[in-house]
Amino acid sequence: MKKILFLFVSTLVLGLTSCSKDDDSSSSSTGLEGRWEYSQEGAIVGGQEVLAPYEHECSSQKDYTEFLAGGVMKDYYFDTNCTQDLSQGSWTKSGNSLTVNFGGEIATAEIVTLNATTLKVKIVFSGETFIQVFTRR
Repeated sequence: MKKILFLFVSTLVLGLTSCSKDDDSSSSSTGLEGRWEYSQEGAIVGGQEVLAPYEHECSSQKDYTEFLAGGVMKDYYFDTNCTQDLSQGSWTKSGNSLTVNFGGEIATAEIVTLNATTLKVKIVFSGETFIQVFTRR
Protein backbone atom coordinates (compact mmCIF):
# COMPACT_ATOMS: atom_id res chain seq x y z
CA MET A 1 0.00 0.00 0.00
CA LYS A 2 2.90 2.33 0.79
CA LYS A 3 4.35 1.81 -2.73
CA ILE A 4 0.95 2.56 -4.28
CA LEU A 5 0.68 5.79 -2.29
CA PHE A 6 4.23 6.72 -3.31
CA LEU A 7 3.52 6.05 -6.97
CA PHE A 8 0.29 8.00 -6.80
CA VAL A 9 1.91 10.96 -5.07
CA SER A 10 4.84 10.77 -7.46
CA THR A 11 2.52 10.73 -10.45
CA LEU A 12 0.58 13.69 -9.23
CA VAL A 13 3.53 15.74 -8.09
CA LEU A 14 5.49 15.94 -11.33
CA GLY A 15 2.73 17.54 -13.35
CA LEU A 16 2.09 20.44 -11.03
CA THR A 17 5.45 22.16 -10.40
CA SER A 18 6.28 24.17 -13.47
CA CYS A 19 5.12 27.74 -13.81
CA SER A 20 6.99 28.75 -16.94
CA LYS A 21 5.08 30.09 -19.93
CA ASP A 22 7.29 27.84 -22.09
CA ASP A 23 5.56 24.74 -20.73
CA ASP A 24 2.69 23.38 -22.77
CA SER A 25 0.36 22.79 -19.82
CA SER A 26 -2.70 22.21 -21.90
CA SER A 27 -3.40 21.26 -25.45
CA SER A 28 -6.72 20.56 -27.07
CA SER A 29 -5.05 18.02 -29.36
CA THR A 30 -3.13 16.18 -26.62
CA GLY A 31 -5.07 13.96 -24.29
CA LEU A 32 -4.11 12.21 -21.10
CA GLU A 33 -5.15 8.77 -22.31
CA GLY A 34 -2.26 6.43 -23.01
CA ARG A 35 0.75 4.74 -21.44
CA TRP A 36 3.05 6.97 -19.36
CA GLU A 37 6.41 5.69 -18.13
CA TYR A 38 7.83 7.12 -14.91
CA SER A 39 10.89 9.20 -15.86
CA GLN A 40 11.64 11.75 -13.10
CA GLU A 41 10.52 12.54 -9.58
CA GLY A 42 11.24 15.26 -7.11
CA ALA A 43 9.99 18.07 -4.94
CA ILE A 44 10.10 21.79 -4.33
CA VAL A 45 13.02 22.43 -1.98
CA GLY A 46 13.77 25.95 -0.81
CA GLY A 47 11.49 27.32 -3.49
CA GLN A 48 13.37 25.46 -6.25
CA GLU A 49 12.22 22.46 -8.27
CA VAL A 50 14.58 19.51 -7.69
CA LEU A 51 14.17 16.50 -9.99
CA ALA A 52 16.06 13.22 -10.21
CA PRO A 53 15.71 10.25 -12.55
CA TYR A 54 13.04 7.78 -11.45
CA GLU A 55 14.73 4.59 -10.23
CA HIS A 56 13.08 1.52 -11.73
CA GLU A 57 13.73 -1.53 -9.53
CA CYS A 58 13.61 -4.04 -12.39
CA SER A 59 16.47 -3.97 -14.90
CA SER A 60 14.35 -5.12 -17.85
CA GLN A 61 10.91 -3.54 -17.19
CA LYS A 62 9.91 0.07 -16.54
CA ASP A 63 7.16 1.12 -14.11
CA TYR A 64 4.32 2.92 -15.87
CA THR A 65 0.77 4.20 -15.58
CA GLU A 66 -2.03 3.86 -18.11
CA PHE A 67 -4.87 6.34 -18.32
CA LEU A 68 -7.65 4.54 -20.19
CA ALA A 69 -10.95 5.66 -21.66
CA GLY A 70 -13.84 5.72 -19.24
CA GLY A 71 -11.69 7.04 -16.38
CA VAL A 72 -9.83 3.78 -15.70
CA MET A 73 -6.27 4.06 -14.39
CA LYS A 74 -3.79 1.20 -14.12
CA ASP A 75 -0.43 1.52 -12.39
CA TYR A 76 2.21 -1.12 -13.20
CA TYR A 77 5.14 -1.62 -10.84
CA PHE A 78 7.98 -4.14 -11.29
CA ASP A 79 10.00 -5.21 -8.22
CA THR A 80 13.68 -6.20 -8.14
CA ASN A 81 12.75 -9.70 -9.39
CA CYS A 82 10.79 -8.09 -12.25
CA THR A 83 7.53 -9.41 -10.83
CA GLN A 84 4.64 -7.19 -11.91
CA ASP A 85 2.25 -5.61 -9.43
CA LEU A 86 -0.87 -3.94 -10.84
CA SER A 87 -2.99 -1.37 -9.03
CA GLN A 88 -6.22 -0.11 -10.55
CA GLY A 89 -8.09 3.06 -9.86
CA SER A 90 -9.94 5.83 -11.59
CA TRP A 91 -9.11 9.29 -12.91
CA THR A 92 -10.81 12.48 -13.98
CA LYS A 93 -9.36 15.58 -15.61
CA SER A 94 -10.88 19.04 -15.40
CA GLY A 95 -8.86 21.85 -16.93
CA ASN A 96 -5.37 21.34 -15.58
CA SER A 97 -6.49 19.38 -12.50
CA LEU A 98 -6.06 15.61 -12.36
CA THR A 99 -7.91 13.65 -9.68
CA VAL A 100 -7.07 10.00 -9.09
CA ASN A 101 -8.70 7.45 -6.81
CA PHE A 102 -6.86 4.32 -5.68
CA GLY A 103 -8.91 2.21 -3.29
CA GLY A 104 -10.72 5.18 -1.80
CA GLU A 105 -7.53 7.27 -1.50
CA ILE A 106 -8.31 10.39 -3.52
CA ALA A 107 -5.71 12.96 -4.53
CA THR A 108 -5.80 15.93 -6.87
CA ALA A 109 -2.77 17.19 -8.73
CA GLU A 110 -2.08 20.13 -10.96
CA ILE A 111 -1.04 19.28 -14.52
CA VAL A 112 1.93 21.50 -15.28
CA THR A 113 2.85 20.00 -18.64
CA LEU A 114 0.81 17.80 -20.94
CA ASN A 115 1.95 17.40 -24.52
CA ALA A 116 2.59 14.57 -26.98
CA THR A 117 5.59 13.23 -25.03
CA THR A 118 5.52 14.61 -21.47
CA LEU A 119 3.16 14.63 -18.50
CA LYS A 120 4.32 16.59 -15.48
CA VAL A 121 2.20 16.86 -12.35
CA LYS A 122 2.55 18.58 -8.99
CA ILE A 123 0.80 17.63 -5.77
CA VAL A 124 0.89 18.94 -2.23
CA PHE A 125 0.90 16.14 0.34
CA SER A 126 1.39 16.64 4.09
CA GLY A 127 2.59 20.18 3.50
CA GLU A 128 5.23 19.21 0.93
CA THR A 129 5.08 19.75 -2.83
CA PHE A 130 6.00 16.70 -4.91
CA ILE A 131 6.61 16.49 -8.64
CA GLN A 132 6.33 13.52 -11.02
CA VAL A 133 7.32 13.48 -14.69
CA PHE A 134 6.17 10.83 -17.16
CA THR A 135 7.13 10.10 -20.74
CA ARG A 136 4.53 8.80 -23.19
CA ARG A 137 5.33 5.31 -24.52
